[in-house]
Amino acid sequence: MRYRAAWLALLVLAAGLHLWRLDERTFHHDESIHAALSWDLASRGDYRYDPTYHGPLLYHLTAATFDLLGDSDFTARLPVAVAGILMVLVAWDARRWLGEGGAWWTGLLFTISPIFLYYGRFLRMDVLEAALASAALVAFGHAVEGSSRAFLWFGVLAGLALATKENVYVSGVLVVVALSAVALRFGPRKSLGSGAAWLWEHRWGLLAAAAAAVVVAVPLYTVFFKWPGDWSFPLKAVRYWWQQHSIERVGGPWWYHLPRLLQYELLPLAAAVFYMTRRGRRTVLEVFLFTFGIASIAMYAYLGEKTPWLEVHQVWAFIPLAGLQLARSFSSSGRWPGRVALALGLAATLVVSVTAAFITDEISPSLPRVESFIYVQTCPEVKGVVDEALALKGSGEDPVAAVAGESGWPLTWYWRHLPVWWEAPKPGMRPPIVLCDPDQEPEIRRRLGPAYSAERIPLRAWWSPEEKRPTAGQLLRYLLTRKPWIPVAAAEVAVLRRQSGTVPSLREAPVPAALAEALGVISAQVEGEGFLAEPHGLAEGDGYLAVADTGSSQVLFFDARGVLAELAVPEGLKEPEDVAWLAGGVLAVADTWNHRVLLFAPSGGKVRELPPPGGGWYGPRSVAEAPDGTLAVADTGNKRIVLYAPGAKKVWEIGGAGSAPGRFNEPVGLAWAGPGRLLVCDTGNRRIQVLDPSGRVLSVVPLPQAWPDIYSRPQIAVVRPGIWIASDQPARRLWLVKDGRARSVDLSAEGIAPTGVAMAGDQLLVGDASGRVWRFGLPQSLGSRRPSTAGRTAGR
Repeated sequence: MRYRAAWLALLVLAAGLHLWRLDERTFHHDESIHAALSWDLASRGDYRYDPTYHGPLLYHLTAATFDLLGDSDFTARLPVAVAGILMVLVAWDARRWLGEGGAWWTGLLFTISPIFLYYGRFLRMDVLEAALASAALVAFGHAVEGSSRAFLWFGVLAGLALATKENVYVSGVLVVVALSAVALRFGPRKSLGSGAAWLWEHRWGLLAAAAAAVVVAVPLYTVFFKWPGDWSFPLKAVRYWWQQHSIERVGGPWWYHLPRLLQYELLPLAAAVFYMTRRGRRTVLEVFLFTFGIASIAMYAYLGEKTPWLEVHQVWAFIPLAGLQLARSFSSSGRWPGRVALALGLAATLVVSVTAAFITDEISPSLPRVESFIYVQTCPEVKGVVDEALALKGSGEDPVAAVAGESGWPLTWYWRHLPVWWEAPKPGMRPPIVLCDPDQEPEIRRRLGPAYSAERIPLRAWWSPEEKRPTAGQLLRYLLTRKPWIPVAAAEVAVLRRQSGTVPSLREAPVPAALAEALGVISAQVEGEGFLAEPHGLAEGDGYLAVADTGSSQVLFFDARGVLAELAVPEGLKEPEDVAWLAGGVLAVADTWNHRVLLFAPSGGKVRELPPPGGGWYGPRSVAEAPDGTLAVADTGNKRIVLYAPGAKKVWEIGGAGSAPGRFNEPVGLAWAGPGRLLVCDTGNRRIQVLDPSGRVLSVVPLPQAWPDIYSRPQIAVVRPGIWIASDQPARRLWLVKDGRARSVDLSAEGIAPTGVAMAGDQLLVGDASGRVWRFGLPQSLGSRRPSTAGRTAGR
């Protein structure tokens, strides 16, 4: 009775952990593919086996769930969650070999295993295959014990495992290795003799099991003989996945899995090793499992495909052995030091598991914490866009959205019931929402026309701790807080939203409290919405605001009313980062990834290229003209600043790679703080250097907390002598330097991601990665005392 209550409590715990908030996490790219293919099978009968997306069983199960319970995020993940719960019943059925206590502890470890729980709430095949393979092993054990019906159950379960995921072929090799170890352990001659005799004695049961496996697997792979040619699925599977292993499509170091196994599954690994290294006779099952576990770690270290969900298959065999050790330690014969150690290990494992599954289960550059077994996960920001389109269902809009590029997944799943145009919109189409890859944005903007706001959001994020070895302090901080030692990377998607009514060229906006406090900002205006993608370089002069729009690879001009001006612009720009008005109405453009600096007069359209320095340019990112006409260019990739005397009659360079004063690591933003004082945002060295035109260091302002991403691309502006502003786009903040002392101004609460900065009279201009330019009015006491050269009315 006591054990029955314990098993029931364990089953309830497993159900709660696997089903609670099952639908909340954003669908991973693979999850959305599996869900969409299952929905196609349920709604239209469309499905054919493709080894790229693994075996057919999950699709059949998920489609059946959709038929019974409807299609939703919850029901899509439900079959895998049920498989995770059923691991408890598999452990219960293994009591004959593990004992009542060992089986119960095994079930508990499967339930609270961080890797099993996370991927047991995830629409992939790994936990489903582990559950079926485990059940097949238990059924085979019953067959060995003399149950004739168990052979059929073994065959059925093996066939289902075969139809789940191609790891079953790897497991087949590992079974041979483990059985060989058993034979060596108990004597090769005796083992082979008794094994052969057993095989002959049970030949009909084994043939029945093989027939049952074929009868189960072949109809699933052929979709009940709709595709009869797919009966040869093993050849198709092995050929494809051996190719993926050979090319290492998703590669990594051989030790890729080891840190994650130690981080998340130290308890079962350590307990299993301790159990097997203590004195005592070992059963066939124990030797088999331990050898299988060690061999699986070695095998997946060798295989070229490196993804965290493969760790499900590596920790699996250690968990029953760990369950045996826990049963021994918590029995009446157990010792208190072992009980204490295991109790602490269980508590730590449960905390890690619940935290990973429910707290840090999303990844994004905007989130402070990350789990190392989360792999290229869709960012939660995508769900906001998903909900916007779902709210338009039934509105009469057709299409409600257009989707081009990589964002098709997971949106194909999320928007399966909406009218969506699944490619770039045609000219004349104006759907409410458009998503596209950043490099597609310029052309799509031209097709859509004006009155579309723009935003960049992370689509998929990843964290690759293998890229940099942490210090001991960084590693300890990560283990305790999950704060990574290198930034989370992400692929972005451009989101364009149709604006209702007429979009004003220039509109008033609330003053950010942080800027009001730091600089006394008294007004705020926004311009350029619907026309800009990622404005970066800003310069006001000759009656216009010139904007280097990096996101659309254009330079745009806005007149004094904030209206887009039809001026001649150079064609073929490639992600220009900065602009500067020079004498005579000439605009200098840092055409970054064309590796050139252009000079042109918008009024006449004449374009010429600034003579490149020795060795040519490598990603020039900033341009700035001194009061005496000296032009400075940040030649970022070459780690130098190139200076041109008026008329480009004299060219010289300062700096070079390094961290010493006067040297640079990713120099980007430039500004002149009066004659002979050049400010340089030395991004990689996290400092602002003040140099004279000869390269002599006049002062250095360290910014140790700035620009955590070396490619932050900051710009800098002089508000007045002794007061500077620099941007920090990834951190969504500005850096204010007053008399050599720096402080950060956090703009994340306002949703501003500062890119470029510039001064225009008594206004501070700030580019925003969301596709707009902010004009912040400064009090006269802080504004520039020099008259504006723009010919525009300041403080409009």
